[in-house]
Amino acid sequence: MNKPKRILRPYNAALLVLFAGFLLPVSAQSGESESLIISAKGHGKLSLVVDERKITSALVVLRQNGTMLITITADLMLQAEGTWKATASSPEEIVLKITGGAVKGEVVGSGKLLLTGDRKSMKELTVNLTSSEGQEISVTFVAEAPEPSKARI
Repeated sequence: MNKPKRILRPYNAALLVLFAGFLLPVSAQSGESESLIISAKGHGKLSLVVDERKITSALVVLRQNGTMLITITADLMLQAEGTWKATASSPEEIVLKITGGAVKGEVVGSGKLLLTGDRKSMKELTVNLTSSEGQEISVTFVAEAPEPSKARI
């Protein structure tokens, strides 16, 4: 007797939710006591020593406690975590310090996130990383311009 197959496993459900976030237009959520969550479609490249991949979307979570999480989507996913700090010279410029990937210490490096004037959407993301094996990884991403809101009557 054949057992019924489980179509949606828990880890598949988590991936489905993550990818659904990338299919939505550029958006951000913020508040006084909340983190800033920015997802954007756009174009860019993920460069490795011997390979280059096209980036289609990026997700950045800036938590109020100064920690952050970045997920870059190409034909593979790159995750990095670390800390963030707004620069004194420009509130739209965020300096990123990468301290790990899926595993702490897996990648280290630095980067910069440029926000729009209202600090609710992403303009650009650049990150330079070094893996624990010594491989250099470079990320450059430019977000598509958000569509203007349409008022409903």
